Amino acid sequence: MGTRRRMRGTAFRAGAAVGAVLLLAGACSGGDDGPGKTPGSSGAARPPVSQGGGVIQSRFLSVGTGVRVDLLALDRVSPKVVVGRWRVVSTLDAPYAMEGALDPTWPKSPPEAGAQVDENSVGGISLLDGKNAQRHYPLNGTDDRCLCSRDNPTAPTVPAKGTLDLVAAFPAPPADVPRLDVMFPTAPPFLDIPVTDRPDQKMINVGGAEIDVTTAPTAPPRVLKVVAAADDATGSEDDGGGDLSVRLSTDVLFAVNKADLTPKAQDALRKVAQKIDQSTGTTVKIEGHADNTGTDAINNPLSQRRAESVKAALERLVTRSGVTYQTSGHGSTQPIASNDNEEGRRVNRRVTVTFTRPRPPAAAPPASAAPSTPAGGGWPVLATAPAGPGPFVVSSVWPKKAEVRINELRRDSNGYVSLVWTLRNDDDKPLPAERAMTDWSGLYLEYSTSAAALSADGRRYRVARDGHKVALGPNLTITPVRDFTVDKGEEYTLWAMFKVPADVQAVTVEIPGFRAIQNLPVR
Repeated sequence: MGTRRRMRGTAFRAGAAVGAVLLLAGACSGGDDGPGKTPGSSGAARPPVSQGGGVIQSRFLSVGTGVRVDLLALDRVSPKVVVGRWRVVSTLDAPYAMEGALDPTWPKSPPEAGAQVDENSVGGISLLDGKNAQRHYPLNGTDDRCLCSRDNPTAPTVPAKGTLDLVAAFPAPPADVPRLDVMFPTAPPFLDIPVTDRPDQKMINVGGAEIDVTTAPTAPPRVLKVVAAADDATGSEDDGGGDLSVRLSTDVLFAVNKADLTPKAQDALRKVAQKIDQSTGTTVKIEGHADNTGTDAINNPLSQRRAESVKAALERLVTRSGVTYQTSGHGSTQPIASNDNEEGRRVNRRVTVTFTRPRPPAAAPPASAAPSTPAGGGWPVLATAPAGPGPFVVSSVWPKKAEVRINELRRDSNGYVSLVWTLRNDDDKPLPAERAMTDWSGLYLEYSTSAAALSADGRRYRVARDGHKVALGPNLTITPVRDFTVDKGEEYTLWAMFKVPADVQAVTVEIPGFRAIQNLPVR
């Protein structure tokens, strides 16, 4: 990623020394002196606000209310290309250098994505097609340079009390997708943004040159599958939009080194059989897996026998006819988490049952694209919770005088829920937010908000992730640790997206290091 240092990701910090009046002034009249820590006590950022004048929606950036991003357009310029346009507006008295905040966060795309990542661009912006469970990253030309705003040779900088326009061309979703969620890396997501047919907006400026994105040669599009995960006492479900993969823990299904199903396994497999009965698919794949303890001579045949045991049980439990079962055992050759820690090894010990996803419940009505600003201009505080035991990686340094404020819990029209929360630290011990919020099992790219969760009715909904294991949330992977340390008197706002069934109307919110907040309505 080069030597440029990122700003504060999607964090907003607030010092306690200055009153809330200056926070509001910074948003409206240029009261901030620069892009450092800014004051505030009523909330760390702002919810989406309607700006008018061609602005679809606005979000404030990590530096506080002195800098915001306006979403100006989301235009389908051809059947294959959508163009997004943004304007970053600063009321600061000093220039704001965005540095690498909008860069992609990995050096290369995964093989299935089909193209390299342009590190020197705003290629980290993405679109979520919730209907098809896909994340769209900007298009590249055949030279692997992004068809988007580029910051070479210097980082994009917003002039003092000025603006900076940004643009990116994306692979278009199917024609029957009318709305997309827009994920700008340094702000919570813009939900349910209408895609407008505007072929006249096909010209974009890339590095000073005007390019017709409908005729420019492009590399294969980078469209990644989005996986929504949910856990229960017996295992996990990974919903990739088309197929449903049920990951059953072998710790529940079998005794150590055995392939005979335990009594607990029968209840777990009965639930899987019910889902297969609700599916329209005719093929069920059953795959056994192990962690890397033991030898291949033990793990390979054991994983095969375990898959066969699950097959035999499902053949008895599934009531519909015409279903074909395929089994395989992979031993330890296909880990999905790290084998370097016990949690990761536990995840890797599994039998996966994959089949066509049953038809989901009816989608919720679309959320408003531009909810009104609450009184006082800050984030609403839906609920608060005090600090609890610290996550294991930071338990010895976790502050006791801290709280979390839940600012937003909104569902889009496809069932994805945006959770926004603010961490407040009043302890002498710094709060290491980037490590505390990260799931360390290896299911996600590290340093993200992947450890947050929503739970209801015995199920725990995990942060959605794309095919490169990147959480749908702020990616903190290459941000210096010092930028994500919440010192005494400071606040820090984060977000994450989850897939929650339409019939779940209230959830328990779990933010690592804080007491759980129960029965919070999903709006």
